[in-house]
Amino acid sequence: MLKRRSFLKKSEDVLVRKKNWGPAQPDFGDMQRMFGWKGLQGLLLIFLLWNYSTLADDFRISCSQYPLVVEVGATAVLECQLIPRLPLKGLEIRWSKDNALVHLYRFGQDENAGQHASYKDRTQLFASEFQNGNVSLKLMQVTLPDNGKYKCFVELEAHGFRDAEAILSVARFGEWPLINLNKYTGNGIQLLCESENWFPPPMVQWSNEKGVIQTQKGQPVTEEPSSVNVKSYIDVTSDSGNTFNCLLKSEMLNKTVCAEFYVPDEFHPKTSVWLYMFLLIFFGILGHVVGLFLFFRKQKRQIRNLRKQPTTFDYANTKSYNEELREIMDIRWKHLGEIRPLPKLAIQRMTDAAACIELDCDTTHPNLLISSDLTTMNCIAQGNFRADSSERVEHRLVVPGKTGFTSGRHYWLVEVDMHSVWDLGVARELVCREGNLPLIPENGYWTIRHDGQKYWANITSPLEIMCKEKLQRIGIYVNYNAGQVLFCDGAAYSHLHSFTCSFQGMIYPFFSLSGSGKCSILPSITPLPNWNH
Repeated sequence: MLKRRSFLKKSEDVLVRKKNWGPAQPDFGDMQRMFGWKGLQGLLLIFLLWNYSTLADDFRISCSQYPLVVEVGATAVLECQLIPRLPLKGLEIRWSKDNALVHLYRFGQDENAGQHASYKDRTQLFASEFQNGNVSLKLMQVTLPDNGKYKCFVELEAHGFRDAEAILSVARFGEWPLINLNKYTGNGIQLLCESENWFPPPMVQWSNEKGVIQTQKGQPVTEEPSSVNVKSYIDVTSDSGNTFNCLLKSEMLNKTVCAEFYVPDEFHPKTSVWLYMFLLIFFGILGHVVGLFLFFRKQKRQIRNLRKQPTTFDYANTKSYNEELREIMDIRWKHLGEIRPLPKLAIQRMTDAAACIELDCDTTHPNLLISSDLTTMNCIAQGNFRADSSERVEHRLVVPGKTGFTSGRHYWLVEVDMHSVWDLGVARELVCREGNLPLIPENGYWTIRHDGQKYWANITSPLEIMCKEKLQRIGIYVNYNAGQVLFCDGAAYSHLHSFTCSFQGMIYPFFSLSGSGKCSILPSITPLPNWNH
């Protein structure tokens, strides 16, 4: 009781001091009495959740620290993991090697137009695993030049970008080794073990029937940058045995191959000079016979191949036809690859740049009638010509836009007749008034054309634009600073054609009709299509 009273007294003294010094600071005991153990556990959980939420906005990219070893011709998966899992808005994945593009994913699709030619049709991403943070690269039909370091670059719209490196080690397992008698030595013979097409150089070991490792002469010799030819020598005597093994091991692939060679006792040199001379003559004759046999066999094969080859005329015709066909196919495939729905982000970016475009009635051809709101033009037989307008275009049914551009992004929408002939796009300030120049970029025109049946990109050699159906609305997007002019289907928002150039000076919207029809400038803010990109 006495100790308890003294303890209470000391506690009262402490409380009195706290009252005198100011408000008391809560300690662990106070918090325990206030909330209890379960309350403290709840506060700790809230603190941990708050700490995790502050760190969740950051992320990192993790690749394997160890090289991935694969054999030539196999499929490799370069692992790359996004930690932690985050929303994939604005996801961009870029795999590269030595500044060469290996694979690019952005705007919700693969964009491999700039992919290095050596990786064409050999790369793939696991799109279904993006939500789990898996941005690994699948590389098929691996070759020796694929060996090296790869960079995995990931960018998220709200979280910035990160990158990491993955190492790919490519190995080639060579051909079956061959063992031959190379030459006679002073008291024995020398064996030669040969094998081709190794990478990296293998380890070479000799052994006899007793399993004893023999001394190796010679090392693997690199003859080509992409392969290694192995030549290994060993001197043996009659005391070394009769059976010898040449073992080659790829340490990277952990695979071995072994060849066995039997040397009869008669092949070992004896003290008799006659036997040595006989063997020398015998192998000399044998070598000549084999050499003659191989020579005549090679000559016969060459004669047979020459008879099978086509004449020079047939070869020239076939080569010319194949080149023409290849050019046509390349153009078709390239154009088909460009006709695709635009990503939703790209559509939004275009419509955000909507511009108010009006027609310039002062420079309009007299056979074109402009509406009062300066947004519609019609083809008529005769027009009202203004004598005081020195800037009027007389040689083509053309009307430029009233306002030109020297910077920024601009987008407008044009409604056209499905069966009329027209040209739409942009042109430099001066060429709009220079008469009947060809509508090509070299002359300052970046336009597309409809001839009543088909659609064409106006370049030096016109390029046909493949469309499933007739177009009624044409969207035109200009990024002056980036030097880009893009045409799209204004209803389906599918890509038609793009020009890339370097603008200089003022450029104007360009409108042209031929013979009949009309076109109208529509408001650029239209409902977006109901699909997800």
